[in-house]
Amino acid sequence: MFWIKKVFSQLFMPVPFAVILLLLALWQFRRRPKLAKTLIVFSIAWLGLLASSFGSYWLLWPLEQQYHVFDKPVPHSCVVMVLGSGHDDGIKGEARHQLSTTALARLTEGVSLVKKADSRDCLLVLSGWTGGGSNRTPHAEEMKQAAIDMGADAARILTLDDAKDTIEEALALRQTFGATDGDMGDDAVGGRKLFLVTSAAHMPRAMEIFVGAGFDPVAAPTDFLGRQDHWWRLSTENLDKSAKALHEYMGTVWLRIRMLIGV
Repeated sequence: MFWIKKVFSQLFMPVPFAVILLLLALWQFRRRPKLAKTLIVFSIAWLGLLASSFGSYWLLWPLEQQYHVFDKPVPHSCVVMVLGSGHDDGIKGEARHQLSTTALARLTEGVSLVKKADSRDCLLVLSGWTGGGSNRTPHAEEMKQAAIDMGADAARILTLDDAKDTIEEALALRQTFGATDGDMGDDAVGGRKLFLVTSAAHMPRAMEIFVGAGFDPVAAPTDFLGRQDHWWRLSTENLDKSAKALHEYMGTVWLRIRMLIGV
């Protein structure tokens, strides 16, 4: 199910979807030339819109504005859960150099919250598997080493090495703290306050998943990508931002489908 979801979602990313439309246009060019021309124009317009600052901002803004940066005092008794986002073992250097830009932004926010709590009863939880590629080290362990390098106390760090996606991360967190079916809210993490750290665009879906899993998390978003710029400026950076936003919208649809069919 995990890989089916991943492969299916990739088909609707900006470039793959445009390529599919162009291939369909080539296939229909002699049989139905008007349809073929329409598909060609639409694919070009599709890429142009998503590669523009206007298009990427228009997609990201509804996601990133739902939760604001957490700037209040952090309670001494807390759990700071940082959701994973990939790394590359092949990059030489320290652990922080191997983390993706997104993972580094999330980890930096998580370590900052733990330091603000300044308490032995505030735990940092890091999650993520190897990624299924050439990496040998679980992402959670890579983030742990990077967190230690940033000054986090190794004795207060827990890792969830097998979680592949946000749903598995939420379930693994309950299992780590030994939560029973009746343990809800703060009781699900041993009576501590749970802080959820992830990218701002991912936060709405992550919050829905963790609340659905019986937690009462406080959102601590980071990695804000939406930027207002000249509407006509096209870039691969904007295309990447649009792809991340589309990933979240499709993830939300998939989550609702799972809820409807009870999977």
